[in-house]
Amino acid sequence: MNRQVRIGQLIAPFGPGAIYIDRLGTPLVVCGLDNWFKNDKGNGLLSCENPDEFYIFEPRLAALLNVNRFCSPADFRLAHQGQQAPPNAFLHTPAQRFPRWYRNSRTRQLRKFNLNSERLDNPPEGRWLPVRFIAVCGAGHLSEFPWKQWIGCDCQGDGDLYLTDRGGSELSSIRVECHSCPEGSTGRRGRNLSNTTGKPNENEGEQSAFQKAGISCSGDRPWLGEGANEQGCNHPLVGALINQTNIYFPKTVSAIFLPDINLQDDSIMQLRNKIEEDGGTCGVALTLWGMKKRKEAIALVKISLDSREILHETAQVEQAVGSLFEPPKAVISSTLQPATQESDLLAFRRAEFNIIRNEVNDPVNIPNLRVIPADVPYQLVDWFTKVNLVERLRETRVFYGFDRLEPNARPLDGMPDIAMRQLFRNPMTQRQDQWLPAIKVFGEGIYLELNEQKITQWQEENIDWLAERLNDGFITRLSVVYQTLPPAINADRKWASKYLLVHSLAHILINQLVFECGYSTASLRERLYISNDPLAPMAGILIYTAAGDSEGTLGGLVRLGQKDRLEPIIRGAVSRASWCSADPVCSENLGGQGSRLVNLAACHACTLLPETACETINQGLDRAMIVGTPDNRHPGFMAQLVDEIYSLEG
Repeated sequence: MNRQVRIGQLIAPFGPGAIYIDRLGTPLVVCGLDNWFKNDKGNGLLSCENPDEFYIFEPRLAALLNVNRFCSPADFRLAHQGQQAPPNAFLHTPAQRFPRWYRNSRTRQLRKFNLNSERLDNPPEGRWLPVRFIAVCGAGHLSEFPWKQWIGCDCQGDGDLYLTDRGGSELSSIRVECHSCPEGSTGRRGRNLSNTTGKPNENEGEQSAFQKAGISCSGDRPWLGEGANEQGCNHPLVGALINQTNIYFPKTVSAIFLPDINLQDDSIMQLRNKIEEDGGTCGVALTLWGMKKRKEAIALVKISLDSREILHETAQVEQAVGSLFEPPKAVISSTLQPATQESDLLAFRRAEFNIIRNEVNDPVNIPNLRVIPADVPYQLVDWFTKVNLVERLRETRVFYGFDRLEPNARPLDGMPDIAMRQLFRNPMTQRQDQWLPAIKVFGEGIYLELNEQKITQWQEENIDWLAERLNDGFITRLSVVYQTLPPAINADRKWASKYLLVHSLAHILINQLVFECGYSTASLRERLYISNDPLAPMAGILIYTAAGDSEGTLGGLVRLGQKDRLEPIIRGAVSRASWCSADPVCSENLGGQGSRLVNLAACHACTLLPETACETINQGLDRAMIVGTPDNRHPGFMAQLVDEIYSLEG
């Protein structure tokens, strides 16, 4: 896969277990982590010339995922003739051929190859084309389509199978048969693929087409190599197309770097930064720290500092290590604490909210985060209370597994054991040996915070409209989407309306910013801070870019947060959102739109974004919360601004 996939794409969407189609049209499955960091000679990670180069340390993510070490995917480095090979040359992230079954374009015959087949022999006529169908189950297994079992073929080996595709729009136009089976047998007569891709509703006792045919999941895991099957899988097997979007849901989580705001000593802060640079040592030391072996952890850090000739004193090292390894909540001591218990992910996001809403301006001691307060345009003070320019941020993104058919509503349950079993053929059992892939990227952004009093007033004034628009079923569906970070106890209408408001506002702002900042829509990201807690509410939006490739960050986004530029951008965003080319259909309340019925007034013509830009994959949107509906603007949170815009336009 050298030079075919960017490093960031190996976190999502092409992490281990994903199907990737290369530039020649060959479908491949990205291999598990046992096979990463290997060169052409098959040596492992420990044989790299400089394995420390790939280590990444992020204490907040380590605490959340219970994994202390992260590694960046290796970039492929070619040694040019006549020149010395660069460090860690020829390392690559491997992928294997999947599906194994291929169809002859002329004769229609099926043939099964091996996972590691690099080249396919040329048939006497026609050419080999990969089949379009595979099979998956909800437990994450990935199998070949059970051609023989589906038609009842009992022939030895792979049989003499033929696949006929008449090009119709339905699966009934695709038929498989075996020419070696006896005349009159079911295998000889063949069978079409009708109903094989239907996902059964297990709650209602439905069965998949494979279950009805007596075909069970074999627990195949081709990304871990031949023979890596898990026995005893009882999940129903379902047919799928190789490019079907629901066969792979990568589980990722990211963290914005947060400084220790309680640390006042510049020398300790600089030493802390130096310690953090050695990600490998930090990962092992953090494991020792968690085992209450603090002296050993400090001794290991001191050895790393000595090897890099960094001057230090023992007392300084102890203080710096304590600042680095203590739980992230310890750095947030001066802010309001929520009245109700929050989920781990919501508490994780709150820690960022408490930092990023304040000024952080110390580029010498805190090089990875710089937040500069800006003035709120006076025309917008009714709706916004804070605008911060995030001139620099560091984001760490970690991949910790995947789901198939449906994303898990509780993805962090069972960590790290589930991730180790899914991503490694031979999982490590020792905490200090466990690792997950991650990337570290830098960027810039704009932070906006809405007026909490204005939100409360808006909800009280429009209580009847909100009750009519957001029924209990919609609120329940919205709270089930874990990416929305709902409250742990009571996801009510106040929370739901607040979430739809803030999330939709983030989308319309991104759609407007792309016309001004120079970045594409897919290059921008949202990060939402939303809570309806009575003591510590949150209503913040961070729109940022964190690019690891050639686009980089040159200030084109952050400069738009300045007072004279932000006001026309918000006005333009609200004006565009007030009418959609699909209205009035788009604004109609049909009880829910989208794949999970948790969108209302939102479509590709007005509000939806590329999936890389939205943290919920375009779930939980309703621009009517901001601008009302075409026949009734009054309930919109920013209806007054819409009226002002229309009055100025005449």
